[in-house]
Amino acid sequence: MAVKTAVNFTLMISIKRKINLRIEKRKKKGVLIEKNAPIFFRLTYNGNRINLYSGYRVDLKDWDEKKEQVNPKVTYPNKESGEDINNKLAEYKSILHSFFINCQLKEAMPSKEEIKTIFHNTKNNSKENIETNSIVNNNLFEVLDIFITDAGKVNNWTSGTKKKFEALKNHLYAFNKSLSFEDLNKEGLSYLLSYFFKNKLKNVTTKKYIKNLKWFLRYAVKNGYTENTDFENFNPKIKDVSKKIIFLSEEEINRIKTLNIPDTKQYLHRVRDFLLFTSYTGLRYSDVQKLKKSDIKDNRIELMTKKTNDLLTIELNETSRKILEKYKEHELPNNLALPIISNQKTNEYLKDLGKLAEIDEPISQYYYIGSDRLEYSMPKYEYFTSHLGRRTFICLCISKNIAIPIIMKWTGHSDYQSMKPYLDVVDATKEKEMRKLN
Repeated sequence: MAVKTAVNFTLMISIKRKINLRIEKRKKKGVLIEKNAPIFFRLTYNGNRINLYSGYRVDLKDWDEKKEQVNPKVTYPNKESGEDINNKLAEYKSILHSFFINCQLKEAMPSKEEIKTIFHNTKNNSKENIETNSIVNNNLFEVLDIFITDAGKVNNWTSGTKKKFEALKNHLYAFNKSLSFEDLNKEGLSYLLSYFFKNKLKNVTTKKYIKNLKWFLRYAVKNGYTENTDFENFNPKIKDVSKKIIFLSEEEINRIKTLNIPDTKQYLHRVRDFLLFTSYTGLRYSDVQKLKKSDIKDNRIELMTKKTNDLLTIELNETSRKILEKYKEHELPNNLALPIISNQKTNEYLKDLGKLAEIDEPISQYYYIGSDRLEYSMPKYEYFTSHLGRRTFICLCISKNIAIPIIMKWTGHSDYQSMKPYLDVVDATKEKEMRKLN
């Protein structure tokens, strides 16, 4: 079969769509009805809007507006948990997206009635729904949607992982809107690799896309969607270079500790506390964000990590203890231990803090696009993110000769290999410091 290479073309029909989940907020005699509120899909496409009842009702207190989901820990009288409901809603949403992709492939604009029928059949899991979505035709993009839903449930994917696969799907669609499993033979995969390079994707990103694509294709083979296994022998040599680990030295930590923050930048006090707290506990942003006062017990922190579900016990030191005591009497939402702002704002303010502290040593990073090695350089504070404190904690511990197994118990790292990049960095730092004695 001829390989369909990436071609610039214009669809006769472009269907722009947006699918959101909403909960009804209705008042009765001026009083908000908080119990048993219906969840519905708000679907907007090409100037049209439809509300589709999901078939689920929950209490307003159990609904997260920002995440557009039910509290996964709640359980309703019918024994259905919030997590079960969220999984079903994600499945419905995926099928709706698949339907629109299929319409776009057929260059057919769906009517509101067609969408309502599709959604009704989706909820009833009818044969008509399966046929309408053309799953029997093994459309690659629709199977990819099914994979994202299935693998997301089985592996408890974070929203970040789902976004990576959605990004992969968008690239595949831009590469070839009619892409099929048969197209992904050795030659077709080589064309896809060239597409990534031509679109200036960094090699590290390209490697991740190839890895995730293989994951999906193994799923497709295992579940009978295709018999094409050419991808198993597709192992291109993609040049890559490890990124430098950015962390704070003791001198830089002290500079931040003693920094005189002007009255016009009082918002930096809390982000400084966050940075110092993570630099002396090794916690991730996601874990500090949900850290509660009840997690602080007998001069230590005990919590289940959000990312890996590890149960960690981290002893407090002087700095981390003082920061917790500073906010001990503050009445924070949900009994939180620290006032934490959004990750986006934290990253922005950390850069402001680093700039104010004049941590501006130029640092160069290198990366590859195809066979071209490129470089960019920025002052150190521009690399400050919410992960800076965790990296600083690990490097600080290693430089103090704290045993690696102990550090791993604090950070939740499961294998020595994940610590090796930090060991290499600290060894280089120690060598540099030793030269000062010459």
